[in-house]
Amino acid sequence: MKKITLLFASVVSIISSNAQAPKKVLLEDFTGTWCGYCPRGKTVMEDCMNTYPNVIGITEHSGDGLESTYSAAINTGLSVSSYPGGGVDRFLFSGQTTVGMSTSVWKSKCSSRLNTTTPVTVNFTSTYNTSTRALSVTITANFVAAATGDLRINCVLTEDGIVTPGDPQHNYMGNGCSSPDATSPWYTFPCSMTDYVHNGVARINLASDNWGTSGVIPASVSAGGTYSQTYNYTLPAAWNASNVYIIAFVSKYGTAASAREILNTNKGLIGTNTVATGITENASLNSVEVKQNAPNPFNDHTAIQFQLNTTDNVSVKVYDLFGKEISTLVDSKLVPGEHTFYWFGINEEGNAVSNGVYYYTISTSSEKITKPMIFVGQ
Repeated sequence: MKKITLLFASVVSIISSNAQAPKKVLLEDFTGTWCGYCPRGKTVMEDCMNTYPNVIGITEHSGDGLESTYSAAINTGLSVSSYPGGGVDRFLFSGQTTVGMSTSVWKSKCSSRLNTTTPVTVNFTSTYNTSTRALSVTITANFVAAATGDLRINCVLTEDGIVTPGDPQHNYMGNGCSSPDATSPWYTFPCSMTDYVHNGVARINLASDNWGTSGVIPASVSAGGTYSQTYNYTLPAAWNASNVYIIAFVSKYGTAASAREILNTNKGLIGTNTVATGITENASLNSVEVKQNAPNPFNDHTAIQFQLNTTDNVSVKVYDLFGKEISTLVDSKLVPGEHTFYWFGINEEGNAVSNGVYYYTISTSSEKITKPMIFVGQ
């Protein structure tokens, strides 16, 4: 291993012209209380967020009492036509004609996006006055690589723990309901659920437009560019401030619904701040510190995590017991910070591998670290 020691300040801010930042994913659940299959969306979203801590969930209601001006605009603008539907970073994946997808693929698409990189980190600072209910949020987009296009800053407020007994959640999947499904976690629940808890409900986008604030980020951004936008808002008395979250993100905007990709996002309670990551280097440390994958052994997926201390070219590859390369999870220039990539026990062709011992290797320009893992998926 190679160590670099500086005789002066050990921590310096360095941004590479083609580096990439750690990725978080925004999963949007298009839903409504009238939709009897929509509780399935809640189950899948919670599974995605529990499996992948860097997945952030929002529920955007349509046609019910929880529909907001913002959620209505998103449902219409993304041409949502089936419920529950889901958008993953509003990205149009290969083979799709719309960004809305069936719940059956949400998890795999979240994994796919988490295994990509992004040119921007998104962070925010916020203050909240409990007496006046005045909220102030400043969102900062820090570009670690160049980017072009109509890029916009968004500040969406969501609320957890909402119960609407006067507008109960329908459930087709319950025993005795219209489409009973004994395999569903909702089978034992009534057809009309008056105590159903709605989480991540999109209340408002504080941006000047439902698709974000334009004009803050220029059409052509150089690496190292930092852009901030402050929003002020007074929370309505009916909202439970203890359950209100800030969802900050930077997105593209195009006239086509398929041209509104979310580049990166972040989340936190009102009155809290996120920690800026991915832009500082510590050259006195080893370039990379690798954790053991978890879980291990695994039968579905495993997380490969490492701390990168300097901007560097990084590859994460999986090999079999005989040294044959099975899969490349990333091969790109990354900025410092915590990075997580996932392997699902499949090769480059998308086929499941055999049970056994595999190795993952994380390589930088100065180090190469290999660790074993055990796949027991079949």
